[in-house]
Amino acid sequence: MNLKQFGYAAFIAVTAAAFVIGSATTGEAKAKKKEAAPPTTTACFMVASGPVCGTKGGLKFTYKNSCYAAKDGAKVASDKACPAKTATKGGKKKMGKAKKAKPAAAKPAAAAKPAAAAKPAAAAKPAAPAKPADKK
Repeated sequence: MNLKQFGYAAFIAVTAAAFVIGSATTGEAKAKKKEAAPPTTTACFMVASGPVCGTKGGLKFTYKNSCYAAKDGAKVASDKACPAKTATKGGKKKMGKAKKAKPAAAKPAAAAKPAAAAKPAAAAKPAAPAKPADKK
């Protein structure tokens, strides 16, 4: 019994020591908070320059001034606004020539059939008479 109590005491002592050592160091979250730089606030509205054309990710964007372009992470390409793309004529590509629909009045033969010309369902083939059952 004495050995069993000694084992429990040793286990608790090791667990407590690990807990104390683990909590004594700074955590990862605290280290990340210290490393993060505070956001810089720049008064871009006070910069007195005109619109600039900046490139970001291979695309061109027009910014109000060079400060806004730098703040967005774009590289200033020119001191003028980016040229606007002109619209192409025609819009979407056509799949082929579409056939024009003919008006309904162009087919008078289909619409002129009288309803009486249709065969009634009862006038179809008459049913064959039933054969009498042979009794022996």
